[in-house]
Amino acid sequence: MSDTPGAGAVLDDRPELRDATAAVLAVDDEQDGWTFDDIPIDSGQFGELVSAGIVEKDGDEYRVADPDAVRAALDGKSGVGSDSESGTALGDALRFDFDARATGLLVAALAVVFVARTYVIGSIYRGDDIVLSSNDPYYYRYHVEQVAANAGGAADFGALSVIPDVVTNGEPLTIATLWWVASLFGGSKAVIGHVLAWYPVVSALVTGVLLYLLAVRVSSDRRVGLASVLFLAFIPGHAFRTSLGFADHHAFDYPWLGLTALALVVALTTATSRTSLRRPQPWIAAVGIGVGIAGQVLAWEAGPLLVLPVCLVVLGQTLLDGSNDRSALVRNAPVLAGVSLGAILAWSVHTVTGWQTALVASTPALLTLGTVVVIATAEAARRFGGTARQLAVVDLGLGIVTILVFRFGFTEQWATFDRRLDTLFRSDAIAETYGLFSADAFGFLFLLGLTLFLALPAMVWGIDLARNDRSGWLVASSYAWVLLALSVIQVRFVGELAPFLALFAGLAFVWAASWVDLARPVLTTGDSDLRDVLVPDSRAVASLVVLFLLFGALGMVQVPVKTSQVLVEDGTYDAATAIEADAADRGLEYPENYVLSRWGQNRMYNYFVNGESQSYGYARQTYGPFLAATDPDEAHNRISGRVGYVVTTEMELEEPSTMYARLHQHFGSQNGDVDGLARYRPLFTSEDGSHKAFAVVPGGEIRGTAAPNSTVSVVTTVAVSDREVDYERQTTADRNGEFTVTVANPGTYTVTTDSGSETTVEVTERTVYDGGNVTIE
Repeated sequence: MSDTPGAGAVLDDRPELRDATAAVLAVDDEQDGWTFDDIPIDSGQFGELVSAGIVEKDGDEYRVADPDAVRAALDGKSGVGSDSESGTALGDALRFDFDARATGLLVAALAVVFVARTYVIGSIYRGDDIVLSSNDPYYYRYHVEQVAANAGGAADFGALSVIPDVVTNGEPLTIATLWWVASLFGGSKAVIGHVLAWYPVVSALVTGVLLYLLAVRVSSDRRVGLASVLFLAFIPGHAFRTSLGFADHHAFDYPWLGLTALALVVALTTATSRTSLRRPQPWIAAVGIGVGIAGQVLAWEAGPLLVLPVCLVVLGQTLLDGSNDRSALVRNAPVLAGVSLGAILAWSVHTVTGWQTALVASTPALLTLGTVVVIATAEAARRFGGTARQLAVVDLGLGIVTILVFRFGFTEQWATFDRRLDTLFRSDAIAETYGLFSADAFGFLFLLGLTLFLALPAMVWGIDLARNDRSGWLVASSYAWVLLALSVIQVRFVGELAPFLALFAGLAFVWAASWVDLARPVLTTGDSDLRDVLVPDSRAVASLVVLFLLFGALGMVQVPVKTSQVLVEDGTYDAATAIEADAADRGLEYPENYVLSRWGQNRMYNYFVNGESQSYGYARQTYGPFLAATDPDEAHNRISGRVGYVVTTEMELEEPSTMYARLHQHFGSQNGDVDGLARYRPLFTSEDGSHKAFAVVPGGEIRGTAAPNSTVSVVTTVAVSDREVDYERQTTADRNGEFTVTVANPGTYTVTTDSGSETTVEVTERTVYDGGNVTIE
């Protein structure tokens, strides 16, 4: 290749050649090889361009030797051009050249992310137990263990056939990947626990690296990348979802999202001409797009929502191409190849394994079709002299027609789509279904800190940068705004929004630092020349720390607050271990040892007690009505034969005759004129009394005689954890003087009557558990 990095010097020495060079470059962008007759310049100017190495011969035709270098020279920039300087390596394409200072600072920023995600290690590793956070991680733990139990090893992918439909049509790639990684280390339950505990942290670190690469790529400023990673570390909504032990599916989604966005940026910023399509970067990026899209769709049934920004990117890029009189096909060819690859991968996996529904698996294919239509429409508009505004109107019309065809031509698929749309807009007792600004949500300040306020102006600025033909900012803005809209609908998308919010917060932070003369101005150009990180003096460092704290302090405070809210409390864990010990002593099997609790903790309890943590549906339907019941027999009939243990926590039920008041407040004992309970033996109470656990037992009968129609009381002292409580039951002797009273606790009972007689009787544990009886002689 000719020495085209000298193009800048040639044009500086011969400014009269600039117009001729620009004219040749425009033709070169349109045609893959051309002749002298195709260009609008004279032979003298053409000869000088050839002799300067700007144009080179390719067989019987000519081409611009290095369009990127020439374009940079025309724009007044240097150092962009040759293979040796601009580089064809992937590292150059990602703007990650392992500069020692920048790399060291990136490692330090990632260490901050790591600490912010792992400081809770003492709450996760408790003795020999790995106590995952919250409730849903035990769903994934259950299914990974089920696959591992049926698999022969990491190569036994046939074991994935045991995944039930609820997972196959939900998060199949998530479960399969976690199983496969665990199987590499032996696949035992302990290993699975370690893998699930640590994978969210790994996800956070991978996302941090991808965010850095993305931020540097779009801004050409390493400082923006570093600031973005630091802001990501302290976005509470992302921090708790990627904290140690929070093995939900969300953490698995973030790297795919970051990979797709980064690949889109690389594809669009390296495919600048027909010549550039001969290089590897755009096609490597296309592979990244395809893998990222397929991963998103196969990882989560709502993954198609995470592909929406790609649609906006393609549409926006074709409009930019149209407004700049540029071929949309050239610029978008790698993107089209990428979404096509994603469609092939997703549908192939769906066909072979049955993962995801046909509608979800076909989303990348629909995206590919839409991309073809949008690019073809842009090419047609350019050929016929249409403006970008006219192209936008046509695209809008095609979109409306597509929706109408889908609505009335594919009624079955539309019904499925409509149901999923209802799910997106539903709002129920599950906190993640609330909107970001809903009064019932945790509050956007608690989830995002002040990052949203810092990032929003930069997000608006990003739209303006995108309109000025900055493809990188088009991608970043599309993802940020689409994911913000989804978060406004449901806060479950805050974690997906966080990296892009952090990117714009990083941009705003560097701009603010330069505004107060603490840093050089931000570039935002996306050019090859990177703005390096310089080490400021100690005073400037202190000022930058103060500036960062101004915007990040609320997030720093809320990260431990939000993370603590998903940790399993000591009382909850201790109750589970107490129940587990009792069930083991009694040799109970599932469902005899099923634990009824609040649905938001139900999977955790049942995982530790019986290993069956797949569903909390029964608890969600039964727990509330059971505790609110005022008739003990009716309440017991509701759970008879289905529940072995009941856990109570503090609730707002004031009525003293409710099962909640009888159990949680009085341990099943008589309370005034409210009868005691016969079938609930207290096993555990936390030190503060917030958690109590009861075994559901047949109860033992105490039989005897007393004066006819007299009141009989039986009382004993029960040891519950480190506390002693009185347990009393009352009954009335019949007209023959006979009485029977059922008690839930073993012990020595004092039996008294209202006539003043008193005796004692011993009730054994076997009597209580087997439903036996003792008679007072």
